[in-house]
Amino acid sequence: MDAATFAATLASWSNVFLAEAGASAALLGLLFVGVSINLGALSLTERADLRAKAEQAFSNLLYVLAISLLLLGPDSDATGDGIALGSIAVVAVLRTLGNIRAVRRLRRTSLNRASLRRFSWTVVAALMLGYVAVRFWTVADGRATTFVLIATLVLMFGAADTAWEMLVEVSQDEDARASA
Repeated sequence: MDAATFAATLASWSNVFLAEAGASAALLGLLFVGVSINLGALSLTERADLRAKAEQAFSNLLYVLAISLLLLGPDSDATGDGIALGSIAVVAVLRTLGNIRAVRRLRRTSLNRASLRRFSWTVVAALMLGYVAVRFWTVADGRATTFVLIATLVLMFGAADTAWEMLVEVSQDEDARASA
């Protein structure tokens, strides 16, 4: 695909990325408020798992915002966009592995199936972004943008799933402390 066709293909997705940028920014704000309200519970030394989940949800929404803003930029270049998407994918995987290690370090918290599922949202999305990065970089395939949409939706659903679990756990901890 030539550069003009690639740019036109990405431009045809602008409304989608504009909507995703707005939605992810709004959800980031809501998550920030939710974390701020529960800061006391999240800052407890023994609840590093909750901090890791909050960081994972926050990071996922930041990735969506960054991807959307990147692809909304003028004069899209397949090579540059491919490198940027590949970089976001690598950062996402590395940060997710760091969060998994943070949860596993806790003796009182096991890395159960539900937690693994929540972390896997990001890894799945990163793999899709990696695929798109390679397609953009090697053959300027603008049609691979469909996978960007899927990856960003997976990141947003993962963020919502993780944030919800985190807030439910904070609520359960507060109820347990109030009952004691």
